[in-house]
Parts: sequence; C-alpha cells; structure tokens
Amino acid sequence: MITLNKELSLLRTVRNLFEDEVQRVTTFIEDKGNVALAKAYDACLQKRQVNLGFNLFAIISDLYYRETFHSDILKALLDPKSPHGAGDKYLRLFLAFLKSKENGATIDPNAYPDAEVTREEGRVDVLVKDEDSKKAVIIENKIKDAIDQPKQLPRYLYRLKSLGFSCDAIVYLRLNREQQPDMTGWTPEEIAEIKSKLICVTAYNDAEDDLLNGWIQKCENVSRNPDAESILRQYGALIKKLGGNVMNKPIMKKFYSMMLEGENLKTAQSLKAMLDELVLYRAERILDHFKHEPRPFQTPWIYKGKEGTAAVFDELLWHKSDLAVDIYVEPECYRFQVFDRNFEGKGKNPAKNPAKVMLQKMTCLDEYKPASDRFERVFRFPSEEEKLFEHIRAFKKRLGQVIEAD
Repeated sequence: MITLNKELSLLRTVRNLFEDEVQRVTTFIEDKGNVALAKAYDACLQKRQVNLGFNLFAIISDLYYRETFHSDILKALLDPKSPHGAGDKYLRLFLAFLKSKENGATIDPNAYPDAEVTREEGRVDVLVKDEDSKKAVIIENKIKDAIDQPKQLPRYLYRLKSLGFSCDAIVYLRLNREQQPDMTGWTPEEIAEIKSKLICVTAYNDAEDDLLNGWIQKCENVSRNPDAESILRQYGALIKKLGGNVMNKPIMKKFYSMMLEGENLKTAQSLKAMLDELVLYRAERILDHFKHEPRPFQTPWIYKGKEGTAAVFDELLWHKSDLAVDIYVEPECYRFQVFDRNFEGKGKNPAKNPAKVMLQKMTCLDEYKPASDRFERVFRFPSEEEKLFEHIRAFKKRLGQVIEAD
C-alpha cells in the first residue's frame, strides 16, 4: 500500500510538471510582445526570400561582397557619359532623390550640366563634380558595413574645399539603417559642418526613401536601353536581398535579449520541441481518424524517413497496379500524393501511369499537379486542415465506387 501511494504521488508530480510546462509555453506564445516580435520576424523573412533568378550579380558572387563592386555600379549608373544611354537622367533622379530626403540637401540639378563622376579621386568612393559650377557631391559607400577610417569625411571635405569646390551633400550609403559615421576625433566645427551636409541613405529597408525605391527603381522606369534596364532590375533585386538580410538583425537582437530573461530560453526550447513533434502528431491524427475505415485501401501506416513524415494509405491492388496515397505533413501544409508503387520510378510512358488513369476515371485529375510520377494536391495548415479530412473521405468514397464499377 505504501509503494502504491508513492507511485500515485510520483504520477501526480509528473502530471503537475507537464501541466506547468504546458502553461509556461502557453503564456509565452500568448504574450503580446512575443506575438508582435514573431510577426515582425515573419514579415522580415518574407522580404529576405528574394528569388534572384538568372542574375548576373549572383553569378559573380565573389565580387558583390566587396565595397568596390557596389561603388563601380553606382559610378556607372550616375555617370552621364556611361554607355547606359540615359545621359544625365539617372544623375538628375539621384540629385532629386537627395533633395527629397527628410534632411535633404539644397541641390540645384542645373548646377551639374557637365557633371563628371569619378572613382577613388582623393580616396572618395564616388565623387560627382562639375568643373564650371565648382559644385560636388561626395558618396561614401558602406553597403558592406566597412568601418570608417580616422576623420575620413572631414579629410574628403577639406580636400574638396582646397580645390575650390563647394560640397552640396555628403551621402553616407549604408545597408543597415542604424549605421552612422564615426565622429571620433572630429572637432566641433567639423561635426557641425558635416552634419549640415550629411545625408544617410539606406540601401533597402522597404521604405519609400531607401535607395532601391527612391532611386534605382525610378531609373529602371525611365530607362529605354534594354541592357541598362536589365542591369538596374538585377542590381535592385540584389540590393533587396542584401538589405532584407540586414533587417533581420534588430529583430534577432531583441529576441536574444528576451532569451536571457528568466526561463524564456527553456520555454522556447520546449516550444520548439513541441512544434517538431506536432508534425508526427498531425500524421498520427489522420491515421487515428481513418484507421478503422481505410477502405478501399488495406493498410494505413505512418512513414518516417528522409523524405519526411507521412500518413500512408497502402495496398490497393487494381488490375496490375498497386495504388497508394501518401499525405506528407510539413510545418505549414499537407501534401496529398496519389501514386502507383508498380509504376513509380520505372521510366514508363507518363500517359499510362495508373495513378493518372484512375484520377481521370474519378473525374478529378484537374485538381492535382504532377509531381514526378505522382499527382499532388496541397492543403495549408491550419486553415485547410478540415478541408483535407473532407477530401480524404470523399476521395476514398469515390475511389471505391470507381473500382467497384470497374
């Protein structure tokens, strides 16, 4: 009796531990701050998923990780004498873009009628200048997060002034919206002068005034040269991908800080483990629902392998075919796949695929898409889960009717 009481006490303790863990996870996922952070992360994830396609810049990927690469592209686009064929259109759009910024520069585009755009003149990444008007714009490229050299911008400005130029703007081009010039060692006069001319431009942060939306896409819209238009489009896609990656850092920084608080890390780990297990649970839930009525299939079972986890309806012999259904369970969807085990991977005529023939007989082939030798229909989770169960019931019923009639 004493032993039984001890066992009952242990079971109650274990139950309480599980209940406490579930409650901790529930509280964690229902917290408004956590929900907002998760939504921000998901939105950022969508922005990072940029399909570059057949993109020249992605092909030469060992180059686009360099500062000089982006400076060369900017110089080629801004230079009116460049073979892009747009004359000074891109440059004028850039100057208008600088004027439109919240702390925009006072720039007269007409002061650059014979503009010259140079690279590394006086160590400046990109310099726009006009010898007649003696006006200039400094562009300091930090797209790849390079650190500032000591008193870098004051030196550039001093050199320009010594040559008799008046600097309209100092463009600090960054990938990260938070990056600012390092003003260590600057005099108060240097700080005041440069701040009055400084325009910080973010390459991409999904805002109207970033470089992509505020300038590159506008250049693409006015381009009449197919080659230039293609370059602008491909470079814009690259900027979007690079910028999307950086946008994730502030979110992860906040998440990191959250994980340092109390038992948040333990709770998050429990949540991750439960989410991983949820895939198997969802497959088992399908099986539990239909295991007592699998007909016209004979054997329902769970597959766990390198392809994933699936609820399987197996062993439906029809003429010389062995029809089966795999319902692969993925974190955000179900993949309902119809196939013939005797046909799959045999390299036979696709038109004679028994799975296709059967779907035609069932008059539902148009509901499926070919997936190798299989035919697939996708159901989103959780929004279409009930629709999946209804489809399984209707599919089995219709399949049974066709086989019986045949």
